[in-house]
Amino acid sequence: MKRMFRYLGLCLLALCACVQADAARRVILDTDIDSDVDDAGALAMLLNLHARGVVDLRGIVVTSDDTYAALCTQAICTFYGYPDMPIGVNVHQANMRNHSRYTRQIAEEFPRAAGAWTDFEEAASLYRRLLAESPDSSVTVLTIGHLSSLRDLLRSAPDGHSPLTGVQLAGRKVSRWLCMGGRFPEGKEANFYRPDPEATLYCLDNWPGRAVFSGWEIGREVRSGGPYLKRRFPDRHPVRRAYELYNRFAGRASWDQTAVLLLTDRADDFFGYRSAGRCVVMPDGSNRWEEGPEGCHSCLVFREGADRDRAARLIDRLIAGDRRTLRRIGPAEEPVR
Repeated sequence: MKRMFRYLGLCLLALCACVQADAARRVILDTDIDSDVDDAGALAMLLNLHARGVVDLRGIVVTSDDTYAALCTQAICTFYGYPDMPIGVNVHQANMRNHSRYTRQIAEEFPRAAGAWTDFEEAASLYRRLLAESPDSSVTVLTIGHLSSLRDLLRSAPDGHSPLTGVQLAGRKVSRWLCMGGRFPEGKEANFYRPDPEATLYCLDNWPGRAVFSGWEIGREVRSGGPYLKRRFPDRHPVRRAYELYNRFAGRASWDQTAVLLLTDRADDFFGYRSAGRCVVMPDGSNRWEEGPEGCHSCLVFREGADRDRAARLIDRLIAGDRRTLRRIGPAEEPVR
């Protein structure tokens, strides 16, 4: 009898694991991990959520002109136990140089396999390969940087990965694009205007499906990355090192991390969605929300009475990999509205 109950218990655990794996949404991250530390925090969140089975992180596109950005990304993934995580780079970036406060140090202080940024796959090719390998409508594209690589995907022609154009491939495989970018209801934000506003215009004009924007005004009000992380991280940890080098745990706005929260079932605790209208981008990269019929664009708003400090604590715990928090979190239900 005991053996039977044990067997049934193991079957139930296996079933739960399968359900969790099926529920995990495939994610491709596109990051400009260099100028700010929120990218490193967002990557830590994703790797912890990936390990828990909340998301299925399929690969990372590094859209950066920093020579160590992709190497830093690989060093972080290796530390978390994913040395073979697919990483792509935007080979069209001009004037590659090291300008980050932390990418070179992390790349040099922690193990990694690649020797230089040129060792990585080209960004549009990685996008196409990962999308072609995925079931239809199974992928979330999460961009937390400027949009040059996503533009290159949309412009891409049929190749050995897929007979579809980039727009057709995205339309078939991607269920939604989550974008940290813009300023709402209007304004100017770095991911949209620097260094390539034309890429933003192209992506918004040609994206074939749903897009959700987490604007500058959202992350500005949620401050994470303070003393809690300093206490929780071990002394030798690449993400701890990023926060230490960036501002010595003085705290920072959570622009990219709030976008990552949209992948979890905790997003509704804090956010609602403005969906009656669309995001319009001007040639200089500034943007505005244009009211109109409900369509494929949504932008984030805080729910009335949303606790910004509680959101920041949740983000810090997900960055630090707090086990209790991760046990209580699940994938977001779709569709997001």
